[in-house]
Amino acid sequence: MVKLFTRTCGSSLHRKALETMGESNEQVKHGNYHNYYKFRAEDSIRADILQQHLTALWRSCEPPAGPIHLLDVGCNSGQFTAKVRQILQQGGKGTPAVCAVGLDIDQELCDRGSAEYPDIEFISGNLLEFTDREEVKPMDDPIERCMKARNIDQFDVICCFSVLMYVHLNGGDAGLRRVLDYLCSKGKFLIIELQSWQKYRDQVRRLKRDAGETYPLYTGLQWRGNGGALEACIKSYVQSNGMELVAESAEKTEFDRQLIFFKNKKTI
Repeated sequence: MVKLFTRTCGSSLHRKALETMGESNEQVKHGNYHNYYKFRAEDSIRADILQQHLTALWRSCEPPAGPIHLLDVGCNSGQFTAKVRQILQQGGKGTPAVCAVGLDIDQELCDRGSAEYPDIEFISGNLLEFTDREEVKPMDDPIERCMKARNIDQFDVICCFSVLMYVHLNGGDAGLRRVLDYLCSKGKFLIIELQSWQKYRDQVRRLKRDAGETYPLYTGLQWRGNGGALEACIKSYVQSNGMELVAESAEKTEFDRQLIFFKNKKTI
């Protein structure tokens, strides 16, 4: 496992951004902020961390025979999806083609992304919903439909940037485990950016303050705790799904979050 850099940025920038976004109740609840990139336009620190680690990891592996297939979960309107695609193109062997797909819960954000980045496929869907079935048919699963159309069994890279907290708060421990099971089965590399337990508490207060609502499953969460306890639960569970923790950034993003890199031991 590799750790590089040391920098800690305060979370005051993130709190200030959230206070001024002016989004709807549903957007606050699920994190599909329509003004997100007004407050995270450059994302230079996260991009630099991602580029360094992805370039090193990708060059250590046997390149795919065809294009690199990327899935960005919780893509918003796709600005950072396009950045990740560019990083993969620059860091791969022989400047490979990268076929990018963005998934978001919000159809309007997907429409915006399609208009701005027509060469990226945007699909709308709620992971908690289409993984909450004993037997999900491909026609009911937008990711499965996309994979079938591309004739792939797995994505080469799956990214989850600052989205799993909303899955956890809305779906509870069981919902998050179900989503992690699903994502681990669909990707060769999995990159996650986790929010701290303090951010969970801030989000619960914000939903109550701004929308007058609560997350019903919040008080029953067993995966919780400051000082890295929450993050340790999630990382351990991902590893129990046949994923190897290969790198985690010691440097944190501008919102004081770490990027964590896993590879699928069954397929790599």
